[in-house]
Amino acid sequence: MPAKTIEAIRGLERDRFRAMVEGDGETLDALLADNVSYVHTNGKRETKRQFIDAITAGRRRYRQIEIQSQDVMPAGRDTCLVSGRALIEMESKNGALLFPIAYTAVHIQNSGHWQLLALQATRVALE
Repeated sequence: MPAKTIEAIRGLERDRFRAMVEGDGETLDALLADNVSYVHTNGKRETKRQFIDAITAGRRRYRQIEIQSQDVMPAGRDTCLVSGRALIEMESKNGALLFPIAYTAVHIQNSGHWQLLALQATRVALE
């Protein structure tokens, strides 16, 4: 897989995290496949609409998402796997929450555009 594709996937990951922090539903809509499966660190699975609605309505507020590491691996011509770690800061009813996650993301090429098809995230211990 060309290096430009790997860099494009890294850019999509940055764009997705930025849109989550900014509450940008339009960008998230473009970056997520219609049939995305988004599994949060608490095990809750959301559809595309549920995920975007929670962010744009303010029920889930991300203050910051910092990518700590990220490996992009081709898995065929139209599929890339991302294995990463990030530091998440969220707003909660009791104040800010800060926790690291490990995640696996599957990106597919759909009509010439890369989109997130699946994400599974897990909280990890602070190192």
